[in-house]
Amino acid sequence: MTPQTSSPRHSRVSTQPGSMSRKWDKEELRKCGAIGTTELRDLDLQGEIHPVFANWVNTDPELRRELEQPLHLASRILEAAGLPWISDFLAHDIFVEEYPGRKPSSRCSFTYSATTPSNSEEVVPRSILRHHRAPWASAEQKEEWIRTAGKRLRSKMASSLTWQLDVDMFHERGWVGYTCRHPRDGLPLDELDEYETIQRWDKKCKDDRWRDQTILMTAEFPSRLAELRRQGKEKGEEYLLTAFMAAVTMLHELGHAIYWKDTRALTRDLREPYYGADLQMELGDSFVASLFGGWTPVPIRDFAQLRDGLDFSEGLAWRQSLTWDLHRLRPKHRAHYSIPVDYVARLFSEKCWIEAKGNVLKDLVMPMTLEPALKDIGIYTQVATDHQHATAAIADYHCTGQGWIWNRLPGARFRIPQYDGYLCPDLDLPIATDDVIEEPKPLPPLQPSPIITAAATTTTTVGTAITTTDDTTPFASPQIRAKLDMFPKPPRGRNIKISINVKNKKKVAPRRGHNEKEKEKEKDKTKENSKKKTAPSFVRLAKEEQTPLRPDLSEISLDELRNRLSRLLGVSFDELERFFEASSCA
Repeated sequence: MTPQTSSPRHSRVSTQPGSMSRKWDKEELRKCGAIGTTELRDLDLQGEIHPVFANWVNTDPELRRELEQPLHLASRILEAAGLPWISDFLAHDIFVEEYPGRKPSSRCSFTYSATTPSNSEEVVPRSILRHHRAPWASAEQKEEWIRTAGKRLRSKMASSLTWQLDVDMFHERGWVGYTCRHPRDGLPLDELDEYETIQRWDKKCKDDRWRDQTILMTAEFPSRLAELRRQGKEKGEEYLLTAFMAAVTMLHELGHAIYWKDTRALTRDLREPYYGADLQMELGDSFVASLFGGWTPVPIRDFAQLRDGLDFSEGLAWRQSLTWDLHRLRPKHRAHYSIPVDYVARLFSEKCWIEAKGNVLKDLVMPMTLEPALKDIGIYTQVATDHQHATAAIADYHCTGQGWIWNRLPGARFRIPQYDGYLCPDLDLPIATDDVIEEPKPLPPLQPSPIITAAATTTTTVGTAITTTDDTTPFASPQIRAKLDMFPKPPRGRNIKISINVKNKKKVAPRRGHNEKEKEKEKDKTKENSKKKTAPSFVRLAKEEQTPLRPDLSEISLDELRNRLSRLLGVSFDELERFFEASSCA
């Protein structure tokens, strides 16, 4: 990474990536094919429009026809690259109490992004687990999750989602898209998504927990496309870029709707979780970045500067997405790389989709020329010198009346707490250590513990069963986990029922040296012991002798007893000794 200079008053050179800004150079944009192209291109995608994009209401038919090609492109990209991300929402219940994503992923507890006091009845997750990347899941299992997500996306999700064009929201709010968490039902923009309104509509849901939603899209997209068509520019550069951003906007809003489909997602502050290792709380951008390999398409001229109308004549750019998988620093200036017009033209070409059928993601959808720059913070030198992309570093902070503050949407926190608030642009930033974020991982399903039954045990002739009035928890020693039912945890302060089942026990010949008087003494001792009410502290196990006992001995040595007990239970004496040590410490 090339050194970057900081403010002159410090008289030093800053080597921290992302320290300096870099503006767009129009001449560089032309040389890299981002603007100024004159070649005419056809938008000729055909086939099915995905059912999740099909239900448009209260929409001018002429404007709806202008969205035909963007809808086809959104459908193609969704099917080619979107189902793994969606499967983490639709193939798993993310609102159950035992979902690991409910735990905070940040170890710093002094910010909202780490731990927030919440209602104990809320079941919303703090982060979404990436099940489709779980190392313990087989390829068949992951394919099954994707199939399940695809079916639910075409059925329940499609039937609960409506789309609508809005004429005012771009000029009044600067929005190009918005996901309304209830049916619009003619409400003005100021009254959308009020907590009580969402609750009222949730009670009317016909399907269990599936919320009806309306996605609003600015009418500026089809209106601008229609105007360009009237000017005879439907094959030109601006028409192509406008249609592409219309498709990206649909996919962005679908990413929000995927999460808000469930009525259990409702909270007072309408917050969203983080997805996977994302550092920013924005599910729409997260979904789009997953489609394009970690990059989000944005206009070179910011939407805030386009209040008079959508105009993409200055080109589009890839904005870097930050993830804990790769990044430990939030750059003060985010890296941007221009999007060539030829790349967008290939996406709208039916011929290119047919040719790339073997590997659509790498050959068509993802910008593979930017793959080396994905893990770096700041502008990647190799990409900048290859002249395939124009580069810029756009400030990720702004000035308020109280100082400089990081950019973010209302309520959308940054995952690393030290980069979510105020900053000093002239000073280097601290780099987060590896223990700041602990991403929750998907857990494999619980497997039943192995049970050793009498039928499966061929070497033992005596079976012993010990049952208690309450459940017991087996010890967690990995060396004896396979014999859990042979080693239950000794209960304390409970009534114990002991039953001994003896099968095929051979009679042992009486040992010599025992006369009648000794037998009577043993009977007397037995009667005295039976009068005591104390429960037995152990169970004596019997087994057929391997070698005959010596006639001159009535007792065996302690080592011999240990060896026989070890052979009887089928475990080593060391394992047995560790078990009883754990039992005494429990």
